[in-house]
Amino acid sequence: MKRYNLIYRILFLLLTVLVIPLLPIIIIFLGTNSPEYVIKGTLNMSVSPGVSPWNLYLEALKNLLTFNLGTSISSGQSVINEIGAGLGQSFKIIIPALVLSYLLGTLIGILRKGKSPITGKRYDFIFYIPMIVFSYFFLFLSDKLGIDFTSGIRYVYAVIILSIYPVFIVYKSFISRYHTIIESDFYQFHLSTGVGKSNIFKNFLVKYFGIEYLSFLENLVIYMFGFIYFVESPFAINGMGYKFVLGIQRFDYPLIIGFCIVSIIFFSVINIIIGYIQSKIDPRRT
Repeated sequence: MKRYNLIYRILFLLLTVLVIPLLPIIIIFLGTNSPEYVIKGTLNMSVSPGVSPWNLYLEALKNLLTFNLGTSISSGQSVINEIGAGLGQSFKIIIPALVLSYLLGTLIGILRKGKSPITGKRYDFIFYIPMIVFSYFFLFLSDKLGIDFTSGIRYVYAVIILSIYPVFIVYKSFISRYHTIIESDFYQFHLSTGVGKSNIFKNFLVKYFGIEYLSFLENLVIYMFGFIYFVESPFAINGMGYKFVLGIQRFDYPLIIGFCIVSIIFFSVINIIIGYIQSKIDPRRT
């Protein structure tokens, strides 16, 4: 069953790539905007007047497949170069934040697995405080301590702030899975046969935790990409979130569409990779 799901995901990605160039052409035929504006302002293409919709589609599809996404209206630079530069800055925050989230969340879970949860109605609200509040708090703290927040320390701040809520997610997932395991018949059976707790986890359940962690990795990545602007903007990091919002403010349609296209492809590829890994390590998904 899982193999078919993987095929469906790949087909969905291919169909998405094929459909994207159709959208501006549909706009033209619906008459909601002038063809010249859509072709030049949105597709960022220079085509001769009277070109057929089919040739227009093929040209747009060829540009998409070759990652020729045109030129940014605001900066005059290649859209793909702008996206590459933005992703490079954002990955400096997102990748360490993911690592920190999993390590710290798991560590807290291990330390607290036999104790009462550190979260509850009195504490959970901390993890739902808007990210921008933490960003400006760190700026205020840096100013009071005389720390130059425009130096490399800003990336450290951004990583910490971006990982606050994911740490909470990983911790709660670990605690939930741990209690599910120790209450399961599988665990109790092996325990009753004389197998030690550490051996049960080492030989059988480490892989299970890895499978469960993969199940929400994609959601954490989407969360970080979706909210990264709120750490990039206060700390003057010219990453993907900052560039995307700036493109919206400047009506930079080629850059906006470029970021959307790359994001769709990126998240689809992550989904396919995660699904493939799960199908290989989880016997229940074959």
